Amino acid sequence: MKYTLLFIFLFGMAHANLGTFDKEGRFIYPETNKPYTGNLDVINNDWGKDAVEFNKNYVDGILHGTEKSYYKSGKLKSVGKFNQGKVNGIVTGYYEDGSVQVIAYFDNGIKQGRVVHYYPNGNRQQEQLYTNDELDGMHTTWYENGKPMETMPYSRGLAHGIGRTYYETGGVFEEVKFKYGTPKFIRVFTEDGKLSEQKGFLDKKIIERIVG
Repeated sequence: MKYTLLFIFLFGMAHANLGTFDKEGRFIYPETNKPYTGNLDVINNDWGKDAVEFNKNYVDGILHGTEKSYYKSGKLKSVGKFNQGKVNGIVTGYYEDGSVQVIAYFDNGIKQGRVVHYYPNGNRQQEQLYTNDELDGMHTTWYENGKPMETMPYSRGLAHGIGRTYYETGGVFEEVKFKYGTPKFIRVFTEDGKLSEQKGFLDKKIIERIVG
């Protein structure tokens, strides 16, 4: 099973278009040649005149305060806060229609707790648990109809326990047992619940297929 983090953190991607940075990483505003303090709109000229893609707040050249990103349409895309250059608190991403796409929590740049992604219809798409920036706990992915797609327990950033993938009808398709990232056995089931394959293994090719 290979899990891909869907959440793409948008903040900070456009800094280089604004000006330069000094050796301490502070943003230097080109009109004053000094570390910038204040609110700043980042314009995307490809979107049209005065089209804002990001709104940022700086204190002495360091991101501090609320930061927002926008779609080309002007609709809000994401919002979060920085504390002395580090993401801090709840970050929320939105679909263009305004519905929530993802909610995550950061503690001074470190992911902590629950990260939840949503389908446009409002159903959960993926849920992950983090401890100090590492996956720790049950990772779950759902089909758009609300039925589970994948479940995988993690410990200290590594798959640990029995992970399962599911048919869209709800039955278990595959079970793989992991011990701190190393697969130990696999079971495959037919859609009506019958065991079709079972093996323990040390085969490197099989391990690579499972862990991706």
